[in-house]
Amino acid sequence: MKLLFIVLNTPEKLEEVLEGLIEVGVTGATVVDSIGMGRIIEDVPLFAGMRTLFRGARPRNNTIFSVIRDEQTGETLKVMDTILGCSGEQSNGIAFVLPIDKVIGICADPG
Repeated sequence: MKLLFIVLNTPEKLEEVLEGLIEVGVTGATVVDSIGMGRIIEDVPLFAGMRTLFRGARPRNNTIFSVIRDEQTGETLKVMDTILGCSGEQSNGIAFVLPIDKVIGICADPG
């Protein structure tokens, strides 16, 4: 099993991301409203000189995570690449997977 993380910098694409997950058989995910580091430190005087690095930082984004089966990984990331891919100067977000050693609380397919 894998832990899928998606940080969506373009909240208006949330519905498209969730639809993409459903298309590849991911039937459950958690969506959390989040704030990027650039938005937080832009008002801290210590980091004031770094403001240009974070110009255009979105005020809010979404973090989506889900436990997926190993065999869903390739197709899921392919769909997310289509939705999140770089367009212009910034991408719509980032998606990555991490291995899960053990999981409880969900009905995992033993096969």
